[in-house]
Amino acid sequence: MTRSTWQRRLATLVIATVVGASATACSHEAAKQAAQDKKCGASATAPKASGTAPSDGSIPAANPDSKNWGRSADGSCVYTGPGGFKLDLSSCPATWDNNAGITADEIKLFTSMPHSGPLAAYGAISDGIKTYIDYVNAHGGVQGRRVSIDVKDDQYQPDQTRKNVEAAVQSGAYAGSFAVLGSPNNLNLIDYMNQSCMGQFMVAASDDEFGDPQNHPWTSGFGLDYYNESGIWASWIKQKFPQGAKVATISIGNALGHSYINGFKRAVAQTPGITIVNEQTNDVSAPNVDNEVTSAAASNADVVVLAEAGTFCTQAIAAIEKSAWKPQVVAAQPCAQIQTTYAPLGKQGLTGNGTNVVRYYYAPSDPDNPNTQFAKLYTDTVSAAGLDPKNAQIANGWFWAWYIVQALQDASTMKGGLNRANINVAVHSYASTYPLMIQGVEGKVSGVEDAYPFEAGRMYTYTGATPAATGHFEPAGPLIDNGGKLGNWPKAKGGS
Repeated sequence: MTRSTWQRRLATLVIATVVGASATACSHEAAKQAAQDKKCGASATAPKASGTAPSDGSIPAANPDSKNWGRSADGSCVYTGPGGFKLDLSSCPATWDNNAGITADEIKLFTSMPHSGPLAAYGAISDGIKTYIDYVNAHGGVQGRRVSIDVKDDQYQPDQTRKNVEAAVQSGAYAGSFAVLGSPNNLNLIDYMNQSCMGQFMVAASDDEFGDPQNHPWTSGFGLDYYNESGIWASWIKQKFPQGAKVATISIGNALGHSYINGFKRAVAQTPGITIVNEQTNDVSAPNVDNEVTSAAASNADVVVLAEAGTFCTQAIAAIEKSAWKPQVVAAQPCAQIQTTYAPLGKQGLTGNGTNVVRYYYAPSDPDNPNTQFAKLYTDTVSAAGLDPKNAQIANGWFWAWYIVQALQDASTMKGGLNRANINVAVHSYASTYPLMIQGVEGKVSGVEDAYPFEAGRMYTYTGATPAATGHFEPAGPLIDNGGKLGNWPKAKGGS
C-alpha cells in the first residue's frame, strides 16, 4: 500500500467517525429535546371549534388576564401566574407528561369520594359535578374539548382514597384531580401529589393547610376556609356584643372541628372583649352531644359556637333549644343547609329558629335566592338526569364544577395553551363570581399572595320555622369581608 493510499483511507475513516459522532450527538440532542417538550412544552393538540356558550353566566368565560400568564417566554420549564406563583416542571418525575389526559377532543379528570359506607350521602357532590359538566359539554365543552371526570369510591377512608389516587396517577391517563373529598383524605395525599406533580385541585375540604402554594404548588383549596369563616364569627359577635361576650365552643373531635376552633381562637386573640370560657369536644362516634351541651350550658356563656357536621348539627341545636340556656347560637357552614340540618327538627317538635350561620352562596332551593333563572336551569338539568334537585350535596357539586370549568377556560387561553401546568396556574389565579353568590362575594385567588378563594360572608339567622314547616334565613348583619388578610397558610399559621 502506497503512502498516498494509506493517507486517503485514514482521512475517510476520520471523516466517517466525525460524521457518525455528529449524528449520534444530534440524535441524543433530539431525544433530549423531545423529552423536554413532553415534560415542559406547550399544549400538544389544538382544540376543535367550540360551540356557542350561553351568555347568562351559567358557563364561566375565561378571565381576560389569563392570557398574561403561563409558560415563560424563554421556553424553559417555568410557568408563572400572578401573586408570585411559579411552577418549575424540571423537578417533576422524568417520565412526567405535561399533556397527559388532554387531547384535541377531551380533558380527563378524576376524583375520589364516598359512594358507600356511612358518609355515602356526600358522594352526591360528584353527581352534581357530572350533571353540570354534562351541561357544559352540551354547549361545546371547554374551547371545543369535552370534559370528563371519573369518580372513584373510597368510603371516606383515607387509605382507600390514597389507593384510588395512586392508581390514577400511575395510569398516566388524567390531567388532574378535582374536589377529592375530606380533610384527612387530602392531608394524607398532599405530599404524594406534589412529588408526583399531579394536580390536587380545589379539594373538597376547607382546611387552611391547603392554601400553601409556595410549599405545595400542586394543591389548591376551595370554599370558605375555616379561619376566614371563624374570623367572620368573631367580627359578628363583636358587633352583637360591643361591651364584650363570653363564648362556649362545642366541636367535633376531628380535623374539621380542630381547624374551626384553632381559627376561632386566632380571631378571638385579635378581637378585644371576646373570651372563650368553655370548650367541649365530642368524639366522632358519639351517639349524641347532649353531655357537651349540658357542660357548655353550665358556663352561662352569651354565645355558643357549634363547629359540628352532619347529624351533630341537628342534635346540638335541638339540645340547646330544649334547655333553659338561651345563648346566641353560631353554627358552622356544614350546619347551614335547611333540608339537612333544620327539617329533621320538626319531628321533635322543634324549629332551630335563632341559629346563626355564615352564608356566602345560596342553594338553588333557598327561598331567598334571587337568581331564579340559574336555579331553574339547575333544577331542570338535575331532574332530567333522574336526580333530586333538593339534595344539597348535588347543589354543592354544581358550585365546585362551575369553578372547575372556570379554571379550564382560563388555562386554555394562557401562554402555552391547555396543558397540566397551565391548569395548575389557573386554579391559583382566578377572579369570578358564581351565579348564586351572596352579593359582594367573589371567588378570587392570586398565587402565593392570596391563596384563599372565598374570604367574605354574611351572617344570617334561621327563622320562621314551625314543627310542621321549615323556615328561611334572614340577614343578621352586613357583609364581612376579610379579603387578603390571611394570605397563605404559613402567614395564617404564624398569626400575622
